[in-house]
Amino acid sequence: MSITVQLAHFSDCHSHFDGAPMRFLPVGESEWRTQCGGYGRILTRLDRLRAQAEAAGQACLFLHGGDTFQGSLYFNRFKGRANADLLGRLRPDAMVIGNHEFDLGNGPLVEFLRQLDFPVLTANLDSSQEPDGLSLRLRGLPNLYDASRPWHQRLVGGVPFALLGITLPQMATIANPDAHTHFHGIEETLTRALEEIRAQGIHHIILLSHLGLEQDKRLAARFPELSLIIGGHTHSLLGDLAPLGLVSEGDYPLMIEGVAILHAAHSALCLGVCELTFDDAGRVSRSRGQLEWLPWQPWPFASEAPAGLCFCEPAAEIEQHLAKRYRPELETMTQRVVTRLDAPLHHQRLPDASYPAGSQVAPLVASAMLSAAREQVGQVDFSLHNAGGVRCSLEAGPLSEADIAGRLLPFAIPLTLYRVHGHELAEALESAIDNATNNGGVGNGNGNGSFPYTAGVRFCYQGDRPKGSRITRLEWEPSPGQWQAVDASTVYRGVSSAYTASGKEGYTALARTLTQHNQELGITLADAFSRWARHRPVLAPLPELVEYHGG
Repeated sequence: MSITVQLAHFSDCHSHFDGAPMRFLPVGESEWRTQCGGYGRILTRLDRLRAQAEAAGQACLFLHGGDTFQGSLYFNRFKGRANADLLGRLRPDAMVIGNHEFDLGNGPLVEFLRQLDFPVLTANLDSSQEPDGLSLRLRGLPNLYDASRPWHQRLVGGVPFALLGITLPQMATIANPDAHTHFHGIEETLTRALEEIRAQGIHHIILLSHLGLEQDKRLAARFPELSLIIGGHTHSLLGDLAPLGLVSEGDYPLMIEGVAILHAAHSALCLGVCELTFDDAGRVSRSRGQLEWLPWQPWPFASEAPAGLCFCEPAAEIEQHLAKRYRPELETMTQRVVTRLDAPLHHQRLPDASYPAGSQVAPLVASAMLSAAREQVGQVDFSLHNAGGVRCSLEAGPLSEADIAGRLLPFAIPLTLYRVHGHELAEALESAIDNATNNGGVGNGNGNGSFPYTAGVRFCYQGDRPKGSRITRLEWEPSPGQWQAVDASTVYRGVSSAYTASGKEGYTALARTLTQHNQELGITLADAFSRWARHRPVLAPLPELVEYHGG
């Protein structure tokens, strides 16, 4: 007997409860910019889908592809509390844990999971080594389906479905899980879980994957017994999006070896909506659906609006709750002006001919980090920050707390103090630049966000020299304006984000030595920058500390 299911899904919302700006280039029309999506409009659309499915005698599932943490002023101020609260109002049937859920370590994730009342699926997450005395433990959470209990059975229209999740196994490299939390390989995890599922006689299998579209394609080819993959991580767009002037990465659903793959952008901009019919063997035999974008404004042209635009009002339940509980503090932050700029400051990750020292903004952030660390602990020699941790350029005019925490530095990651030998600092700088520029084929595929910006140290990188000797000058500033060479065997005290200090994206040398001296300072990048900038009536570029010569 076949079964038809009304499915809705999204992923990578990154706390964008109000959606985000969207740019369409409709065929035959001029560019259209509008705010799009948000949890209020998503709930309105979900309510309609659920009502339609009930009237048609169909089941309705709403699934989440991971990465609800980080990315907005809401998260910066309220952390996982707002995510759990507002996500709960959308009533997902299941979600997978994304990499950003681990950005602040296990504790905030556990607090978030404790507030949820739906299954969270991450079959390759192994929390069995957690110490018994922990107050915030992943192990044993009733709604968490991890390596100890890798899948969840759900009756859908009377048919047993198996739901399981898989997340990035290299979590320790790109996020910040506690050291005792481990992640098993993808294929070994799925092989074991699918054997268990088949042994139970279940043929309808839905995988929630936070691995990205290319990896999902490989999994569909490797495990054709899967019925459906709901994906996330790469912010991928699928379907016929040409009428809206958007670039698609494939059909919706994308069929690989009989397995249907669905992705739905990011930032709560849209909802993936697909009616799927499964045959007795769990194969998708028929599908009908698309990504539905949720614009705030009406269609501004005389022509008929293209398919894929869903115009609706936000659910009053969500809007009233946001207005009462969360937006007042955000509006207060918008009104609190920290400093101003007489001229724009440009941010780009890598140096080039136009900006030979790279970003004008990232050195300001590094200076703020160094100032905040010195205020707390006294002598700190330098700060080091990765370019990807700075998210935008700055326009001329006032700069508010909301601009800083919501746009410039939206990742709420704490500062960490550490000690490092001079030769390890040089190694970290070289390795991070090699990683960012893929010099010698050593990039890790995470883009160019690892390029370093500093305060208290300055350096020269020459990419055409042999590996291990590309930092040709490295100096530190023991007193203002006085520079001297960094000694290879001397121990220096530095401050970085917890992400960089733990050795991510080429900064391995920072985490390899003297780690017993690491100290989390309890202040985020945004808070440090706001404190520092308040003492500067006008922000302007700092003296250049980066001399870069590519390979």
